Amino acid sequence: MEEEIKAPNAGQGLGIAGLVLGIIALIISFIPCLGMYAIIPGIIAIVLSALGFYQASKVNAKKGIVIAAMVISILGTLIAGWQFYIFRNAPAKLEEFGKEIQKVIEEGLDEEDLEELEEAMEELEGEIEELTEEVIDEVGEAVEELTEEIKDAKEELDEDD
Repeated sequence: MEEEIKAPNAGQGLGIAGLVLGIIALIISFIPCLGMYAIIPGIIAIVLSALGFYQASKVNAKKGIVIAAMVISILGTLIAGWQFYIFRNAPAKLEEFGKEIQKVIEEGLDEEDLEELEEAMEELEGEIEELTEEVIDEVGEAVEELTEEIKDAKEELDEDD
């Protein structure tokens, strides 16, 4: 009679390695902008977990850790893959968003709006010219007053000498 040799720990080492890498991949995958790099340890963890599962199945050993490693590894890799997909498509989405904004701006400004804007600018220019003339007049008056005060002060100094 042939006896089956049971290896109760078959595949457990690979399962633990896969579990550790799977946990690392899962944690890294939640970090914004860096999570997509978790795909590397995630894929390695899936391979190690699959090998461990194969070894454990071959000798009918316990598979709990190996299955947990496989689930966590797949989850971390999927999240990392999703982030990679998002970052890869981000420039196209931003360009599309910019085109939509440009379209809204172009549609939003029609001839009436442009005419109103021109009228408002003309009114503003007129007000600026009026204010400028007023300021020039006030400065001129102030200079004249100052000149008269200087003349008066000079005359007083001349009289004192």
